[in-house]
Amino acid sequence: MKDVIKTLFKIFAVFLAVITFIILLLFASCTARQKESTKKGKVPGSVITNAEKFIKRKYGIKAKVTKSVADYEWEGFDFIIPHKNYTGTYSLDMKAGDTEFNVFVAADGTFKDDYQSSEIEESLQTFFAEMLPSPDIRLKAGIGTLNEYIDCSDIESFVNEHQPDISVYLVDSELNSSDFDEIKDFAHNYNSTVYLMSCRSAESRDALIDGKRTKNRGDAASTETSFGSDYAMHVKEIWKCVYKPADDVHTEEYNELKIGHYGDLYYTIPEDAEVTVKDSDKNCYKRDKYDDPHKFITPAYELCCSENFTVFYPVEKADDVEPELGQAYKCCENQVDIIGDYFVYRIHTERWYNDNHYSGPGDKQFFGVYIDNYY
Repeated sequence: MKDVIKTLFKIFAVFLAVITFIILLLFASCTARQKESTKKGKVPGSVITNAEKFIKRKYGIKAKVTKSVADYEWEGFDFIIPHKNYTGTYSLDMKAGDTEFNVFVAADGTFKDDYQSSEIEESLQTFFAEMLPSPDIRLKAGIGTLNEYIDCSDIESFVNEHQPDISVYLVDSELNSSDFDEIKDFAHNYNSTVYLMSCRSAESRDALIDGKRTKNRGDAASTETSFGSDYAMHVKEIWKCVYKPADDVHTEEYNELKIGHYGDLYYTIPEDAEVTVKDSDKNCYKRDKYDDPHKFITPAYELCCSENFTVFYPVEKADDVEPELGQAYKCCENQVDIIGDYFVYRIHTERWYNDNHYSGPGDKQFFGVYIDNYY
């Protein structure tokens, strides 16, 4: 019996030694990986120096790097220790006088910057205003970073070569009138992607452009199943001409956005469909019986419609708490966006289930906003 105990003790001792060795090996590996990540995460001084030289050479101005970051992707998890896969590219925030801009450094050492973005956008605004019946426009363009200097006196050539996505915001304009033929012909002839937004008022336009934002403007405008409906509180008509280079095809679309309301809740009215709304006495959301309840920061409503529609609730009327990092506004288990001054929530019927992130069978839906974690 004693021999058996001694043998078992020896086996246990060997097993313990092996486990200890593996733990030490993993610790050493993790430490080495962390040191390697720290080294890879540091932007070399030569990159910063070359970026400042690049801006001086390109624009003839002196700029300083104010912040530098080594770009990376999460490579995965190795024994619970997350590690980064550095891409060999860098993002540099720079400042020249009062102008702040970004420089992107590619893995091959080439540079791109967005220093001219404001100048280009202003030139585009002047250029397109001449085609429109009203000069009172605001314009946003997807310019991004560029490696070459742009001559803004020839902005037509820039559009033809770079084909930026352009959104033009007007006030109370009839987009289907002949007054807009020139800009529509331009969009087709220059293979551009152009959005025309006829805003309900100057205040609506400014709120749409300058207000709070948790959703990408392009995504909101181009929702395939409900074109432009995310903008309905600010825009009464929307027209787009999208060019697809791979197919050399233009797609043109128009939508007139109609809204109704029930108290402080607003909603789009789909064509040939009716939205019905009533109050709900529900004041919190719970996924299951084990989950803590999430208190609504807005009133709750029950809604019904046979077609897709979008609902809006004023942000200023919510019992709002600014969400912290890693939190989001939600309805049921789906994220609620903010566009301008409104919470925006797209409701889809069952037949659109495969085309969007929001789900729910049938035509009866629910709306009530709460704050929760993303995860």
